[in-house]
Amino acid sequence: MSSGAKEQVGRLLALVPLIRREGDMRVDTAAERLGVPAQQLVDDLRVLIYCGWPGWLPGDLIEVDLDALDGESVIRIHNADYLSAPLRLSAAEASAITVALRTLRESADGDTLDSLDRALAKIEAVAEDGRTTPRVDVHLPAKQRETTALKARLAGAVAERRQVALTYYVPARDEHTERTVDPIELVESQGMAYLQAWCHTADNRRLFRFDRIVAAEVLDAPADPHPDVAPLDLAEGLFRPAEDCPEVTLRLAPQARWVAEYYPVESVKERRGDKLDVVMRVADPRWLNRLLLRLAPYAEVVGPREYADAFTAAAQDALSLYRGDGA
Repeated sequence: MSSGAKEQVGRLLALVPLIRREGDMRVDTAAERLGVPAQQLVDDLRVLIYCGWPGWLPGDLIEVDLDALDGESVIRIHNADYLSAPLRLSAAEASAITVALRTLRESADGDTLDSLDRALAKIEAVAEDGRTTPRVDVHLPAKQRETTALKARLAGAVAERRQVALTYYVPARDEHTERTVDPIELVESQGMAYLQAWCHTADNRRLFRFDRIVAAEVLDAPADPHPDVAPLDLAEGLFRPAEDCPEVTLRLAPQARWVAEYYPVESVKERRGDKLDVVMRVADPRWLNRLLLRLAPYAEVVGPREYADAFTAAAQDALSLYRGDGA
């Protein structure tokens, strides 16, 4: 049984009302009723004595009879009457919860739909003043519904450690790829959601952007364990090229200096005319050409020569297309 703070709060919120409602209770009986180990409850009760109303004076804190707990294995709680009262929601609180549940309902599957509907039926009819709260309808855009459903499906695959068959769009090659992956975790960066997974096609860890996942099928096959794959540290940015990627040196005019701050670079050197030489690792030359076309005429390739030649060819192709369109 997890002993984290969140789980402990949940256990105490179930335990205290139980004891206040039914009276003193043996530890093993309470543990059986709540489905937790007896020692876990004892540990929780030793934390409970520090809980209560703000102010934290002796009269504000919940009292646990530690003598009865240690000597008789009996749970005896005082000064916690406020936890015996039923929870009442204000109209604003009920409306906020209703909106949240209806938003979840838009992307819920059959396993959770019934539970959500039952909760909504109760909450929509209850408010602090006894009046029925107004019905709130939430309709998400189709794309957002699909993304929410995809996130729930992939989160389930991570939790259940099951493989996923992905159809994934690769913009660099303008193609859809089919691959089987072992999901590791869901991550977010700069408002974009990603699936971190071990890709069996690449035989390496990969990040898959949600908006480029065309289809995702959770398979019955268990995901392979990858104990050597540490969780991503996003503090230094999401994309960091591998050490074996070739280094390319760019010379940036003042209008393009932002590249050194926006993309991972190996080194930066000031040049005359407020220009900047940056060294960056490039995993895909096509990505570099697209970047240079955006920066033109404020960036040039210093080396290696093949990258400069490739960009020159790409620029000439783009110019010929432009002239052809204007003819």
